[in-house]
Amino acid sequence: MIDKKTLLLRSYLFVPTYKESFIIHGLESRADAIILDLEDSIPEQFKDQARKNVKKFLDMGRFKDKKVFVRINPLESNLVFEDLKYVLHKDIDGFMLTKVYTADDMIYYDKLFTQLENENNIEHFHFAFTPLIETTSAILDIYNIAMASKRTVAITFGGEDYLNDLEGLHGEPPISFDYPRAVIALAARAAGILPVDTPYLQIKNEDGFIKEETISFEMGFAGSLLVHPNQVKLANTCFTPKKEEVERSKSIVKAIIESRKNGSGIAMLNGKMIGPPMLKRAEKVLSLIKLIEEKDK
Repeated sequence: MIDKKTLLLRSYLFVPTYKESFIIHGLESRADAIILDLEDSIPEQFKDQARKNVKKFLDMGRFKDKKVFVRINPLESNLVFEDLKYVLHKDIDGFMLTKVYTADDMIYYDKLFTQLENENNIEHFHFAFTPLIETTSAILDIYNIAMASKRTVAITFGGEDYLNDLEGLHGEPPISFDYPRAVIALAARAAGILPVDTPYLQIKNEDGFIKEETISFEMGFAGSLLVHPNQVKLANTCFTPKKEEVERSKSIVKAIIESRKNGSGIAMLNGKMIGPPMLKRAEKVLSLIKLIEEKDK
């Protein structure tokens, strides 16, 4: 199973699978992970072709060097088992679960995939989950959803479907996203998994993307869902600590180490007192930068 401590999802790219060219573009992107989509981006008449395309690429071994998830159709669609016939494969890292309403849905999926792994001679707990939170009931049960399955490595926010369920409006900025973003970030971090923000749909508005996702990073999000490969570089930049923060983190660690050598747990940096909480934050920043540098190699 995916190691939660080393997982990067700064850029989590949706890839419509009904065209092979889209899959190739997704594989060629610098996205931290891709989502082979069998759900909303696939016109109904191309659902079967999408499944066959994914199986074709799996049979060719094209997904071995990429973090790859599959977004399957929701339980209510009656298409889940048809999807799974084509994509239960060791080169798939996990699944994006759609229309999750409560923790009971996660428990059902956990039991289902345990059975499917056993039946298909796949290592237990191989498949990870990144549920898509897109209903009001899911927001109200968010922490239980985050904790319901050990397979869950991230919680992702589906803002547009959530707004539809809420009967809210998407303003600029989208204040209706403030509460769900806050509770998703809180629940995910409390559960030791990654929160991933809703897609930014104005593909050509780079300034808007940077503005919105910079705020999400400040709120604790680890990355964003993406709808176009051109957004990958922007997301990787927005969800990477800035050079100034990295340098400050190094200075904090150095100052604390020096203070401990002198018999004190409290240090001073540029006239400000720094202690254990700031040290923990600095160490997290430096660990994240190390993961990013290793990926870039």
